[in-house]
Amino acid sequence: MKASDLFTRCLENEGVESIFAVPGEENLDLLDSLSRSSIRLVLTRHEQTAGFMAATHGRLTGRPGVCLATLGPGATNLVTPAAYANLGAMPMVMITGQKPVKSSKQARFQIIDVVGMMRPVTKFTSSVAGGATIPALVREAFRLAAEERPGATHLELPEDIAREDTAAEPAAPAHTRRPVAEEKSIHHAVSLLRESRRPVLLIGSGANRKMTCRMLREFVGKQSIPFVTTQMGKGVIDETHPRFLGNCALSENDFPHRALDMADLIVNVGHDELTLTITTHSSKRMPRPRTSRSTAARSTWVISAGLHWHRPETSMPSTTHRSADRYSIFITA
Repeated sequence: MKASDLFTRCLENEGVESIFAVPGEENLDLLDSLSRSSIRLVLTRHEQTAGFMAATHGRLTGRPGVCLATLGPGATNLVTPAAYANLGAMPMVMITGQKPVKSSKQARFQIIDVVGMMRPVTKFTSSVAGGATIPALVREAFRLAAEERPGATHLELPEDIAREDTAAEPAAPAHTRRPVAEEKSIHHAVSLLRESRRPVLLIGSGANRKMTCRMLREFVGKQSIPFVTTQMGKGVIDETHPRFLGNCALSENDFPHRALDMADLIVNVGHDELTLTITTHSSKRMPRPRTSRSTAARSTWVISAGLHWHRPETSMPSTTHRSADRYSIFITA
C-alpha cells in the first residue's frame, strides 16, 4: 500500500469527513489518495481561511477539524490559525507537505523548518519519517488535539515519503474522555453556591460544547443565577435569556463588570484564569467592591482543570489568585 493511501485510511479511521485545503505540488500523492476516499476536500482561497475553518469546525463539533497546505509560504500561513486554535482550546489537525527529504532536485527552495516553527503554537508537531510511522503519528495528533486542553497539532508529510510503499495498517481510534470532577470538590462548590447571596456565572469559550451548553442552560434555568459571557463565550446560552447581564469585553464600569465587582461568588466556566485576573481582579480596571466586615475575610477558592481545589492557606500555583472580598470558582471546562 502507498503511504499516502495509508495516511488517508488513518484519517477516515479517525472520523474525518472534510478537509479544508489549499494544496500544492507536494500534496499530489495525498490528493490522489483522498480522491478515492469518503473524505470531502473543501478548497479555500487562502491557507489562513482553511485553518480558521478547521479550528471553527473543531470548536463547534468537539472533533478535530483538519486543514491541508503545502510547504514554505503555505505552511507559514497556518501559524496564525494554529495559535488561534491553541489559545481558544479548539481541536485542529494541520497537515503540510514538504520537498523530498531523502533527495531533492530543487536544493532548499521554499524549505524551512516547519516543525520547529509550529512547536510554540501547537500541542504536538512532527514530520513523517517513514510510512510505518504514519498510524502512530496520526493517532497521536488526533488524540492530543482532542484531549484536555484541546488545541492544534501538526503533521508534515514529505513528498517522497507519501509515495513510498508500506505494509503498516491504521491504528484503532480511541475515544477521548474528559476528566471528571472530584466528588468532594463538587460538594464544596455546591455549599459555596448555597451560602452565596450574589452569585454570578461567568461563561467563556471553553464552555462552548454540546454537553456543557445543555447543562448550563438547565443550571441557569433551575437556579435563576445571573450570567455574563466573555467575547468567545457568546452563544453558549441564548442572550435573550432573562438572567443574561451582558458581555464582558474591554469596557469598564458597565453592567457586566459592575455585576462581577459586587458578586460574592463568581463561577467561572470555560474562561482562562489569567484573562479573568485582568478583567475582574485588576485594581486599574475594576474598582474594589464595597463589602461589609463579615465578607472581608473571605479568600479565593480555585477549581482548576480537573476540578481540584487549591486552598488559600497552602502554596498555590502562579495561575491561581487571591481576593480578600469574594469567593471565585474557576472551572476551566
